[in-house]
Order: sequence, then C-alpha cells, then structure tokens
Amino acid sequence: MKRLLIQKSVFAGSYIVLAVLLEIITFLAIGFGFLPQYFGLDIALILIVAFIIFIIPHKVVQLILWGVVLGLQVVLSIANEALYSMSGMVFSFSMLNLVNEVTGVMDASFLNWWLIAVFVLIFGGSLAGLIVFAKKYSVPKGLYNKTSICIMLIAFILADCCAGILYLFTIESFSGFEKDETYDRLSIFYDDTELYTEQFFTVKAFREFGTYGYFIVNIGNSISGNTYVDEVDIKDVDNYFAEGQMSESVYGDNIYTGAIDGKNIVLIVIESGEWYAINKEYTPTLYSMAEDGIAMTDFHARDKTNCSEALSIMGSYPSVPSLDPESVIENSMSYTLPNILNEEGYTTNYFHINEGSYYGRDRVFTSLYGFENTHFLEDLPLLDGYDDKDGFYDFDKDSEVFKNYADEFTYSDGGPFFTQMMTLISHGRYEDLINFGNYPYAESPSAAGEVSSGQMSEEEMAEFSEKCEVKGLEEYYRLIDRFPSTFVEGTSGIDEGHLEEQGVYSETFLRYKRYQAGIMDLDFGVNMLIRDLEASGELEDTFFMFYADHSAYYDQMNYLMKGIDTEEFYNTALYSVPCFMWYGGSMDLNVSALDIEGYSSVEYSAPSDGPLTGGKITKFCNTYDILPTILHLCGYNYNMNLYHGVSMLSEFESVFVSHESGIFVDDLYFSTIDLYIKNGDVWDAYDFDETYHADGFGERELDFLYNAVDYYDKQAMLDTVILNDYFADIDFFEGDGEVKFMQKIV
Repeated sequence: MKRLLIQKSVFAGSYIVLAVLLEIITFLAIGFGFLPQYFGLDIALILIVAFIIFIIPHKVVQLILWGVVLGLQVVLSIANEALYSMSGMVFSFSMLNLVNEVTGVMDASFLNWWLIAVFVLIFGGSLAGLIVFAKKYSVPKGLYNKTSICIMLIAFILADCCAGILYLFTIESFSGFEKDETYDRLSIFYDDTELYTEQFFTVKAFREFGTYGYFIVNIGNSISGNTYVDEVDIKDVDNYFAEGQMSESVYGDNIYTGAIDGKNIVLIVIESGEWYAINKEYTPTLYSMAEDGIAMTDFHARDKTNCSEALSIMGSYPSVPSLDPESVIENSMSYTLPNILNEEGYTTNYFHINEGSYYGRDRVFTSLYGFENTHFLEDLPLLDGYDDKDGFYDFDKDSEVFKNYADEFTYSDGGPFFTQMMTLISHGRYEDLINFGNYPYAESPSAAGEVSSGQMSEEEMAEFSEKCEVKGLEEYYRLIDRFPSTFVEGTSGIDEGHLEEQGVYSETFLRYKRYQAGIMDLDFGVNMLIRDLEASGELEDTFFMFYADHSAYYDQMNYLMKGIDTEEFYNTALYSVPCFMWYGGSMDLNVSALDIEGYSSVEYSAPSDGPLTGGKITKFCNTYDILPTILHLCGYNYNMNLYHGVSMLSEFESVFVSHESGIFVDDLYFSTIDLYIKNGDVWDAYDFDETYHADGFGERELDFLYNAVDYYDKQAMLDTVILNDYFADIDFFEGDGEVKFMQKIV
C-alpha cells in the first residue's frame, strides 16, 4: 500500500511542481512578474488536476494525462509569449476560427527559441524521468483492493473539497470596490469579478488569474457563446440611435461637406505601411500625392489587417467573436460604405491578390459589406505568378492589378465608381536579401552615409532570382542603394543612428530594402492608374485616399527604424502610419519618373480651386476616422452613433481602441493594466488600479479613460445591432419615425 501511495504521489507531485514552474517561467518571460495576482485560482485548479492524476489506477493513463495537460500548458505559454511580444495579445480559444490565417503567416522570428528550449528541456527531461521511475518503481498487482480504493476516494474527495474552497475563497477576494459606493463607469477597468467572467480584457485577465484560472473560463465562454451583448435590449438600441446627434449639427458649417459629391473614389489600404517608405527617392508618385494632397501626419493604426480594413468599410468591428463578419454573412448591414454608395448609384469594386477564402473575404465583401464586384487571386489569371504559387509568402505584385486589370479597377455602370484595394506585396517577411544578398550589389551599407557598392556576378544575380521568395522585384532592388532622405513633411523618417547603436544597420537595411521594394511596386501601380485616368479625362473627377492597416512589425522593424526601445510597446510613435488623400479636382500633382520601364512623369494642374486643397492635418487621427471622413466629403449627414470615429476634416478627435492591444491617443497609452503618460521624451507608467483609487489621475487622463468607456458602451450597442440584424426591417435611408440614420444633404 505504501509503495502504491508513493508512486501516485510522485506522479501527482511532479505535475504540481512542473505546472507551477512553467507558470513562473512564462510570467517572467512575458514580463508580468513572478506569479499571477490571484495565484489561488491557479493552484486550486492545478491541485484538482493533480488529484485526478493521483486517483487514476493505471500508470500509463496517469502518464498520458500528465503529459497532455502539461504539454498543453507549454504550447499555450509559448503562444502567449509570442503573441504578447508581437502585438500585446494573449491567446484566446475564440481565435481558433482564424487558425488557418494565423498559421499561414506564422514566422519563426515571432518565436522565443530560448523559451522553447527551456520548456522542451524541462518537460522532456521530467517526462523521461517519470517514465524511468514508473518502470523501476513498479507496484505489485493486487494492491487495488476495496480498502485502498476507499482510502484514495476519501483522500480525493477531501483534497478536492480543499481545492474547491481555495478556488471560492480566491474568487471572493476579487477587488471590485466602487468609489464612494456609487456606480463608477470606470469600474469596467478594475472590477475583477467582471473581468474573470467576461474576460473583456484578455491580457489583464491572464496576468491576474494565471494560465489555469484564465483558460478554464475562456474555454467555457467559447463553448457557451454567451456574451454581455445578450443582456442588451432592442429598446436600448432604439433609444441609443434616438439620442444620436446628426453629423451636420456636430461639424457645423464645414466647407468640406460634399467636396467630392458624385466623384470617383479610390481607397487603397497599404499593407504594413510606414511613413518612411513614402519618400521622394523611391516612391515619387505616392510622395507627391501626400505632399500636394492632404497628409494626416499624426494618423495611427494598430490592428490585424481584417480589422483595419473593415473599419474603413463599416466604421467599427465586433468585439464578440461570434459576431465576426464571416459569422453573420446574412446580416443587413446597410451602414457600410459600399452599401451606402451603391444606393447613390456608384459601382463598387474590390481587389486583393490573396485567395478570396482568406478571412472569408470572398463572402464577406459581397454578401455583407456590399461590394458589387470583387477580385481575388483566383479571379486574376493575368498575374505573373498566378500558375506558380508556393505558399502564402509567394506574393504577386500589386502593380500587376493596375497593369492588367485597369478597366476592371475603374469599372462603372454609368455612374461613378468606388474601388477599394487591399495591397499585399509589402507584407512581411522580408528575408530575401538577408538570405541571398543585396541584389544587384556585392556589399551593403553598414553605417549612415554609406551606399551599396560592388556588383554581383551574372551567376549570382540569376541564382538570386531563382531562389528568392518574392519574384519580380529586381527592377526596384536595382534602384535602392541606400536609405532615403526626403520624407513627407511632418513625418519622422528613419533613425539611422539607432540602427548603428544597435549594431543592426546592414541587416535592417536589407529587410528595409525588400519592404521598400513592395511599396515601390504599389507606387508604380498608382502611377499607371494616374496616367490612365488622366488619359481618359477622369482624373479631375477622382478622389484617392490611402491609409496603412498597421506598421511593419516583422523582425521588430517598426521599433528599429523609428529608434524606439523594443520594450516600449506603449510608445504611440510605433503606430504612427501613413494616411493621406488627393483629389484631382482641386489638387496639382508633379512627379519625376523613376528609371523603370513604363513609369511616367506627371505634370498635372487641377482645373479648379475647390475647398479640398493641399495641406497637413496634425491632430491625432486613426483608422476609425476613415469612413466618417469619406461620408463627410461625399455630403452625407449621418447619425454619429453609427460609427466610432469622426471626420478628420473636423476639429474633433476620437480615441483609438485596438482589437489587438492598447487604448491610446498621442501622449496617453492604456494597457488596462498600466496607464502610460508621455512626459517630454520619456513615458511614465502608473498602475491603473492603485493610481485611480488614490485619485492620482488628472482631468486629461480621466477624460481619456471616460472616452474609452464611451467606446465600449457604443460598441455594445453596435454589437447588438449585428446580433439582432437591427436594420433588416428598417429603411436605413428614410429613417425610423423621428430617428434618422443617413441623409444626403448635398
């Protein structure tokens, strides 16, 4: 009997020790400290699993359960560290619906190989040791008699009760106090009971409750599908829209209202866009459109591509995974930009040279968002790489769309056209020149002021072209021999000194060169489009808007190029990305041609001096503001409660809430754990719970936090709109009685 108890105790005890050790290593690796705040939840659930391992009669089954649970903990820990270091997120089982998309772009550079090595060593060594122990410390048959089984059952029940008491005691200790015992709107950020059950802020939930405490609820929520939105009544939504102000009353007598009424609209989302890639040396067309047009030099974005792209179409994005666009494909989403423009007689077109099934775009962009014509990789056989694809990273050139499908891009059925394009070739990873050389040069620059030198042999260049992952960029590589120096006024450029200090100048230059070539390809395509529109007489009737979905984050290039320490995820300069507009009706354009076959110089003079003239918008702007700005320019008076953002051409600003991680404006960044405040060139961190309950925040910080709460209140209503298909039986353009949603006023 004693031998049996010792064997079982070793199995259960080793599990407890390893589970706690893995938790400690995970928290230290991520930077969350030593252990979760409510470690009692973790240890209670760990003990329950240990007691189950203890009571299982067969040692093989014990080993299997031991290995499966700890193996899953290892995998989740590796995933959490990778996600957090890349984008400030942690894993949630609601992400499983995107598993194909995530694995398609997963790159080895995202993984912490030292952490993986430590986990493999600990897990593998412990498992091997346990197997050896089980073989050498065998238990004679016949020990499982009535007495031993009763003893183990009693021990299991008692121990399980103790673990349950610890679990309940920990939950009872949650902080959820309200200031002055009155309702506090900011309790959404500090009420641990709500955080535990709803897990609205997954990173904070993981840090406070630990792996086991977090995932046991996460799994339950994912299976049940129950959300806070179920508690919102339709009458609440009716009142919400009834209380919504119309944009005309908010913006007042604004000269930009209707400035592009009835004009063609081209909306281009730049994959991984950065301001330093919009420069005079390598992208003269985009550079001139930003300089001669209106550049939002303080524009920010931090979201996955599908979210950023959707924000310019629907003005929001569901916070509930079960309401993701692909899950509500039959919904009547009258308030999307394509659906609104369709109603006005526009022909709406969409282009993306990835497979249509990626993020379900082939279904979402037609059935839900309302694009009449969509074009994906499978619809574009004239692309050079159409018949020879080798995985996700084998990108085709965006310029080929403009070259081979110009008629489809500008297609209209009698009225104006609205065409949106999500680019692709500037997507990471940027390894071709790292792996195969600085085509066509023999040497790379290693310090500021240096240029590429020497020449590859014909054989080396041929080998490069054969082996490189992304084909056809050689004509751009030939021109890129150094970092550029002429950037859009008001943007920061490249911190070459930081690259030298970090000892990564040459390596980063090669990654930059691959990335810059992708943006050059877009620039070439836009140059062709400008030429075609000018030749057809449509350029003066066409409005362009460009914005980036997020920064170029592969290999932490966004940190390195901007001179930001890799631990400063809260530095909002990381998320400052391009956004600019240009209108042929009232803006000139002067472009000097690049030495690329087919690239044209442009000397265009606008036919009139309309209200939409060149300049810089220096206030804080973000992705939520794209759709309201276009509606404003098109002359729409809309219910402000339909969308989160505001027109960038108004005096107002909106707070940015990322679907990845972080809530911020220019000089404030809130992780829901700490509030970071910019103080000159440094950022000061304040623990939110402690500082708030000590009345340590000033008026500006509190206004920012209340604006964030406003966002979540509004999103709850917008989620309810989707959940109940609110506009299925409402005439969106005529309104519902006294309540108005969308009116054309120009």
